[in-house]
Amino acid sequence: MNNAPMEIIKYALKTEAVLFEVEKDIAIVTLNIQSTYNAVNQDLLDGLNEAITKVREDNNFRAMVLTGAGRGFSSGADLADFGTLEPEEGCDYIKNAYTLLMRNLITLKKPVIAAVNGTAAGFGASIALACDFRVMSEKSALLYAFINIGLGPDGGASWLLSRQIGYSKALEIALDGEKIYGAECHKLGLTNKLVGQESLLKEAKNWAHRLAKRPTLAVGITKEDMFFAMDHDLYSTIAYEAEKQITAFKSADLVEGVSAFMQKRTPKFIGK
Repeated sequence: MNNAPMEIIKYALKTEAVLFEVEKDIAIVTLNIQSTYNAVNQDLLDGLNEAITKVREDNNFRAMVLTGAGRGFSSGADLADFGTLEPEEGCDYIKNAYTLLMRNLITLKKPVIAAVNGTAAGFGASIALACDFRVMSEKSALLYAFINIGLGPDGGASWLLSRQIGYSKALEIALDGEKIYGAECHKLGLTNKLVGQESLLKEAKNWAHRLAKRPTLAVGITKEDMFFAMDHDLYSTIAYEAEKQITAFKSADLVEGVSAFMQKRTPKFIGK
């Protein structure tokens, strides 16, 4: 068995605030403003949107890992930027810039795994929770820090947290404004895997490679189905699933999946 590390290819984005690397069939996207613990400013938003677009448009990328450079995932919104805005301007910025990123991230029809190194705070926590899956260590943490500076949640933070753990616990976390460390996040269902700090990124990448071998079109359909189901009744969801299944019926991966099942072999999906 060959245990040699996979080759990593680096691609330059229009900004250095986000790094983009390719490891075989997955993209590794890294928030990279270490001086501010990867605080979210316009450069970082632009880089992250560019990276997601690249993953969306290139069929060679079948899964994505999102992490942060340095000691933390993201410290949240860059208050140096927000401090220069009038209240109405800040409101418009959140509505436009944050909505664009959330829409791009959530509607990506490929699995996204957040490797949460250190703390994901404020809007950084929203970004982590908007990913499909999270891998954390006991030293990782989510922090709804908004209340600590006199703000309510933004960037979808209240929607994302309450959908995952329910109203009462979400409100408790939002009002306490304290770090929820990896072990507690795992207990609450806010993270999928709890691993050692030293193996955090490795586990996220290995998981992404496994997901990349799944039928990518069906993965995207499943994501859409789950998202739709959260806000609709059973019968509407059955109808929605049926409509989405049309695309799967036409896919090469369905032919391969059925053939493999009949021949009692492991399928080799190509993502088409």
